[in-house]
Amino acid sequence: MRRLLILPILFILAISFVSAADFHLSSEAIKKDIFISEVAEFNITITNLLETSDVFTFSTDDPNWIVLTSQVEVAAESSQSVPFKIDPITNIPLGVHAINVKVRSTKTNAFKNEVLLVNIRPYDPIFGQYRPSIQFGVNIDKEVDPTKKIPVEIYMRNRNALDIGEVEILLDGTLFEQTITASIGPLEEKRTEYLFEIDPLQEPGLYSLNAQIKVKNISISSATQNYEVIGYAPTTQDISQESFFFRTVQTITLQNTGNMEKTTKVNLKMSWIERVFSNSNPKSSVVKENNEASLQWGVTIQPQEMQEIVVVTNYRLPIIIIIVIIIIIILYFIMRTPVLVSKEALISGSSEEGVEHLKIRLFVKNRSRKNIEKVNLFDRIPGIAELINKKTLGTIQPDKITKQEKRGTMVKWNLEHLEPFEERIVTYEIKSRLKIIGNISLPSTRATFLDKNKERTVYSNRVMVSN
Repeated sequence: MRRLLILPILFILAISFVSAADFHLSSEAIKKDIFISEVAEFNITITNLLETSDVFTFSTDDPNWIVLTSQVEVAAESSQSVPFKIDPITNIPLGVHAINVKVRSTKTNAFKNEVLLVNIRPYDPIFGQYRPSIQFGVNIDKEVDPTKKIPVEIYMRNRNALDIGEVEILLDGTLFEQTITASIGPLEEKRTEYLFEIDPLQEPGLYSLNAQIKVKNISISSATQNYEVIGYAPTTQDISQESFFFRTVQTITLQNTGNMEKTTKVNLKMSWIERVFSNSNPKSSVVKENNEASLQWGVTIQPQEMQEIVVVTNYRLPIIIIIVIIIIIILYFIMRTPVLVSKEALISGSSEEGVEHLKIRLFVKNRSRKNIEKVNLFDRIPGIAELINKKTLGTIQPDKITKQEKRGTMVKWNLEHLEPFEERIVTYEIKSRLKIIGNISLPSTRATFLDKNKERTVYSNRVMVSN
């Protein structure tokens, strides 16, 4: 049962020998309704009217109160407000008390009295003799790593002799919450640390931790503190390679296992010839470090994202071209004619009226490593000329001469065979029936031979003679 004591309010008028113009005094209640275990608080404003700064002291003659604010310095001709605290003794009666507070100037020794009214309230009926008075605080690191457990420290101090017993602490950290049951005895002080886990992929940002303490489902005190979830972005890199038939595919796999975006640079060393035959997705740029060139990519990876860089080095086209060239060369040497025939003509007799005498030379060469059998040469002499049939030491005589009215004279030589890399020269002379002025064209020479029991034919060049 709540007892209400009504006491007369005593107004104490203090008359002292001071100059009214030294300083002015006023007060305003901040906390005037208190329990015995609490401290009353007022805001006292002092106006110093002197031209020098002054120090003012506080005191009271009331033995039931203890002044907790001793003095304050006020600058010249200015005002200053000071929180004034006063504490009741343990056995003070309940009800309203008029406390005469004396404020004295140390410069002039003048003083003034200010009457402060304080109401000592009866104990709370819900909690019995004492109402719980708990100093409560919560502490969390300003920056927390989401991959680690987050420590939260709870501080409690029982300000009076009440055995509170069980209390509830409600924690709401935005990203985590919990209701904790604890106990606290008379005048006991406790610090307890609790560990909490949050999503390791939590987005970086600023969050708040709200905490309150309840006794018998009544909130006694609360506290709030902000904390920041820091960002991290560890990146893993893996390179795999596959090769097949002069084509290599390198795959660079990047993964961001953190909770924030990250931009990273990836380098792959390559020689200039490799770069010529390489392309990548995404496109790369070429950079040089320590005289070594490499391909470089700037890659932005989102949290928990995986990206791939694919580099293809393909030598197939140049290799195929080289192989084709080699095959062509091989086929050329395999399929080319082993016998070469060339022809040339020299003017051996001429006059101002024209050319009348030519010397013809035929060159037959075996350019293979095998014997060539049954080599026959056929050359045709134009109708305007005729063969000079004469025997000369060292020359090969024709085996057959056939004259044709329209096509001229056909001359044949049988060489039987040619040794490997052997070359023979057949020479003969012709005489023109008419003086030739200008150019004369001699037809190409035909040669036949046996190659793998098959007869093959080759032709020489045509010859143009001019005088």
